[in-house]
Parts: sequence; structure tokens; C-alpha cells
Amino acid sequence: MGKKPLFAVLILFGVFFLSGCSEQEAKTPASKTDQVEIKKKTDSQTEGEKEKDSTVQTVSSLLEEVPAPTTTIEELANAVPGPYSGKRYKDLPQEQKEEIIHEFMKYPKIGDNPTEEEIELYWRKAIVLFHEDYPNPTEIIEQLAIESFGSPEIEDERYHFKDQLNVQILLDASGSMGNYINGKMMMDIAKESIREFAESLPEGANIALRVYGHKGSGSNQDKELSCKSNELIYDLKTYDPKELNHSLSSIKPAGWTPLAKAIEEAKNDLIQYKGENNTNIIYLVSDGIETCGGDPVSEAEKLANSDIQPIVNVIGFDVDSKGQQQLKEVASAAKGIYSNARNQEELKNELEKAQRIADKWSEWKDKAITSASNEKWNKKIYDIPNFNIEWRHAHGSEFTNIRAPLWELYEMEHISKKAYQLLEDKTSERAENGRVLGNQLSDDLRNLADQNFEKMKEEINKKYKANTK
Repeated sequence: MGKKPLFAVLILFGVFFLSGCSEQEAKTPASKTDQVEIKKKTDSQTEGEKEKDSTVQTVSSLLEEVPAPTTTIEELANAVPGPYSGKRYKDLPQEQKEEIIHEFMKYPKIGDNPTEEEIELYWRKAIVLFHEDYPNPTEIIEQLAIESFGSPEIEDERYHFKDQLNVQILLDASGSMGNYINGKMMMDIAKESIREFAESLPEGANIALRVYGHKGSGSNQDKELSCKSNELIYDLKTYDPKELNHSLSSIKPAGWTPLAKAIEEAKNDLIQYKGENNTNIIYLVSDGIETCGGDPVSEAEKLANSDIQPIVNVIGFDVDSKGQQQLKEVASAAKGIYSNARNQEELKNELEKAQRIADKWSEWKDKAITSASNEKWNKKIYDIPNFNIEWRHAHGSEFTNIRAPLWELYEMEHISKKAYQLLEDKTSERAENGRVLGNQLSDDLRNLADQNFEKMKEEINKKYKANTK
């Protein structure tokens, strides 16, 4: 019970923080020099495109080409994330900012008396570009199961206590893992997170580490070599800090992404550890899609249907919208969970889910009294605030990111002050709608908290499919 006030305070703080930051960030336009350069480039590009197409499209016809904005829980959760989701507009490279402004400047300028169609056209385009990756309410079922590992209320055998706990990490070592987040290489972030996680495992738990895409380079000449690079660098056994560190130190970001092969090999690595006597957890960390021609979704399905009975967690590490889409499909096929990790802290938080399972398993092995079998569902919901935080983060990020380029378009006199204000109103309205839907969903989950797991699953799916406005 003591967690509820803290959770509420954290959420309220997050809402106020987002609102305050959004207000300041959105009204900090690019420098005048940048705006002039953007305008020159986009003007020349759009003029060239118009010359190629002698038929100037009307606003009505342009509007038909852009999908209507998402408004319901189901629509928000199922929408394909925009190409600039998961990023802050102000932190984007200048080249990407120019691309965004260029997308808007393909459309006719909006004068002092904007029509509803003109406003709707710009509004829809903004949503397409910046639609965030909203968490899916049905995914909370799997999150609850992980948090409630060992509970007799869960029928899924994967979450029952077993004699042995095995954790395998599949680490993407392709060239893009050499990119930087907040001044730190992504590969170094991943290595540090894995070391910390391995150190946290209790005595008796096993860990294995497989890397893929760690040889060759990103060139076509090295593609065959890179796509064949799939190596178990730390065999499944208890944690040995010296050996694990030595194994990790030799890995550097290199080439392509043989994701499907990594999943196939993970199944082979664990084939002798049947789910009947082993709790097998697999963490797949990737920063992009399969690039070696394999079918990771098919391999994930085979893994899920194997005797290993794994609990699969797919982590998209600073991944783009296309990558998110494929990794979500992989997680779904594996009967697992997909999560985004945008930085070191979020990656660490995802790995801590397995640490919590390990702690409960250790308590069970030691015959200690564990809360896993007697906690009520409402407490477990409060133990996983990630869903609520992610939902608020999604509509808060949209609010900030949509406003920024619209402000720049106003500064560049491509849209009028009246048009900007109308679009600003729509942005605020969408943020408020997102807040209301998120609160409604949280209330629904709390109201279902005392029901058993299967009943709760049925009710959550029913609420989700209700398409509530």
C-alpha cells in the first residue's frame, strides 16, 4: 500500500514536468540562419517537384492521401510509429529537421483565413511524422505475469517455479551499435548493463551471452562474413566476472544484423534445458531490423513452440519505427514482450525484470516466505508503473514535437498566425485526450485488480476492443 502515494506523486510530477518543458521547448525555434537555409533548400526542392508534376493537387486531394489521426486506445496502440518517434525534435540533426520542414512545405501556404481542410491537412501530416509508439494495453498481461512470477494464479507454466533458472542474452553487435547516445557508444552502454545484470543474479542461476553481427563490416563485400557471425561467447553457466568481462571486451560493433539466425541458435543453445524443469528467460537486444535475409518472426515462432518454453523479452535499443514494427512482430511470435529502451537507464530497467524473477526464484529455492504467492493483483499493478509512464511519455512527446516544426513554419511565414494557433489548439486537445484515455485505462485496470489472472485478461481485452472514444 505504501507504493500508491509515491506512484501518484511520480505521475503528477511527470505530467507537470512534461507540460512545463513542452511549453518552453516548443517556443524555441531554430535560429534565423537555420530557418533561412531550410527555406532556401525546401523552396528549391518543392519548386522542382512542382515542375515535374504539371497538375497541382488541390487541398482536398492531398488530404485524401494522409490517414486520419488516431483517437481511440486501440487506434493509438496499433498505429505504426512515425519516422521521428522516440526522439526530441530539438535534438534531431539539422538534416532531419530540414526533411521535416520540407514535408510540410510541399503543401500550399496557409493564409490569414485558413480553411478547415488546410488545417486538417497539416494536422494529419504532423501526426504521421511524430506519432509515438504507444504501449498496447494487452501487453500489460505479460508484464503482470513477469512481475508475478511464481504466483499460483497464473496458469502459464512458463511462470511457475522450476528447479533451475537460465537467462540468455542475445546482443546485437552490428555496426549501428557504434552510434552514440548522450555521448556514450551504444555498445558500451549494453556491455555495462549486461555486467551489472550478471552481477545481480543469485547463486545457482545460469547466464549465457550470444552476440551476432560482430564480424566483418557494413560493406556489401563483408556481408556474407558478417551474416554468418553468430557466437556464444559465454556458455550457459553461473556468473564468472573475469570470464564474462573478457568475453565482452573482445566484442566491437561491426557489420550486418543476422537476427533470425541468432534466434535459431538461441533455441539450439537451450535445447537440453526443457521447460518442465527449467525457467528459461531470453533477452533479445537489437537496434534494428534483420538485414541478412532471414525470417526472425518465423524463428521466434519456432522458439516459442519448442520444449524450452522460454519467457522472451525483445528490447528495441534506440530503434527506428521500422525496426520497432519488426521487433514487435518477433516478440508477438515468441509469445513475449516488446519494450523500447532509449538510453542506458531504460535498458537497465528492462534487464531488471529478469533480476526480479531471479530474486523470487532464489527465495523459493531457499524455502523462504515469498510474496509471489500471496500478493494481490492491485499491488502488482502498482509494482509496474512502466505502462502508465510510457503512455504519458508518448502523448507528452507528441505534444512537444508537433509544436516545434509548426512554430518554425509560422516563423518562416509558410503558415499564418491564425493557422498556427488553430494547429496549436489541436495539439493541446490531442494531449488532453491522451491524458484522459490513459487515466481511464489505469482506472479500468485497478477496478479489475482483484479478479484472477484469466478473468482479468479477458476483461482487459474486452475494454481494449471496445474502441472507447
